[in-house]
Amino acid sequence: MKKLHRLLSSCIILIFFITGCNQTQSTLTPDNTIGTPEITKGTETVTGPISTQTVEPTPPEPLVASVNDEGIWLSDYEADVQRYLDAAANLVKEVDENQAKELVLDTMIETILLAQGARESGFVLDQEMFTKKMEQLIIDSGGENQFQQWLNQNNYSQVSFERIYRQQIEAVWMRDQIISQVPTRAEQIRARQVLVSSKALADSIFNELENGAEFDYYSWGYDQLSGGELGWFPRDYLILPEIEAAVFDLKPGEYTDVIQSTYGFHIVQVMERDLDRNLTQDALLQKQRIALESWLTEKKANSTIILK
Repeated sequence: MKKLHRLLSSCIILIFFITGCNQTQSTLTPDNTIGTPEITKGTETVTGPISTQTVEPTPPEPLVASVNDEGIWLSDYEADVQRYLDAAANLVKEVDENQAKELVLDTMIETILLAQGARESGFVLDQEMFTKKMEQLIIDSGGENQFQQWLNQNNYSQVSFERIYRQQIEAVWMRDQIISQVPTRAEQIRARQVLVSSKALADSIFNELENGAEFDYYSWGYDQLSGGELGWFPRDYLILPEIEAAVFDLKPGEYTDVIQSTYGFHIVQVMERDLDRNLTQDALLQKQRIALESWLTEKKANSTIILK
């Protein structure tokens, strides 16, 4: 840990040292050329010419994209793509490299948008806070040696990791602000279904229900494990929106027409309705995901994103 502090301190000292040299070793004339310094020998002042050399400026880091004038470094992007491909290979999972590149770039853009949102909301990541987080991260990784080994294995330099980590800290803060605004209670219904693979069979069951048959006879008959139970759920939760749209228009005891989906043919009955019920953990996570996606969609629509 002390070594990490020494490393950070050395970098800061070096920056100030270079800045100081640039400010004291040459003077600029009004036309921005290097002037002729005065050299003092004892009490005698001697004016001597010096050679004027053109100092080439450090070339800007190549970018893959910019988000509201904040750049995404090409080197960071390429390293992130490689990390993604390496992770997929370790999981023995085939991925399309072009799709991987799109996913990585989109994730980096969204991270910047969240980080910018944090700054706009007043979050300030000062050096003291960042240093404490770095210290804790190194401790959690098992110590400095293990941390440095992890950096090398994952194609990070110390500088690139710290740059990216700063941005991620800001992004996580903004993410947490967004999802914390999601209510933990909502209107919900409890439902069950009859699910079969044939439309003809579904139509036949529906006709029997219309003629007075008990719903649970068919729900248990075609699902002997749970009786077709779907449990409690709020709006924007089911993976089949056509079913969700239908059941929220029903009263307890009522059921839908036959609804076709990729899973088969459904008849869904509303069992109970509660206008203000605690969300399950899974339902809350789904609501939070939707809130985050909505925030990002709006932010992208109102941002200037330029792909290089």
